[in-house]
Amino acid sequence: MPFIQCDIRRGRSEAQKRQLFDKINAVVSRVTGAPTSSILILIREHAGNQFMEGGELLPDYVTGPNGEDLAGEAALKQRSN
Repeated sequence: MPFIQCDIRRGRSEAQKRQLFDKINAVVSRVTGAPTSSILILIREHAGNQFMEGGELLPDYVTGPNGEDLAGEAALKQRSN
């Protein structure tokens, strides 16, 4: 049985997490040949400040109108300036 673990920043909606589960499940099944009913997926959510990218702590995920990460985009722009 495939067991997939994901660590993500806190802030995504239940619908976004469901979409993540569904897509991971489909890809793992396609690549391994395992039936989707036998795949176990675990998502762990953490505060943004438990992640570092480019030497900077990340903010929590903030969902934009199209699902984009508004907080991450703002932090990236701030680092670029």
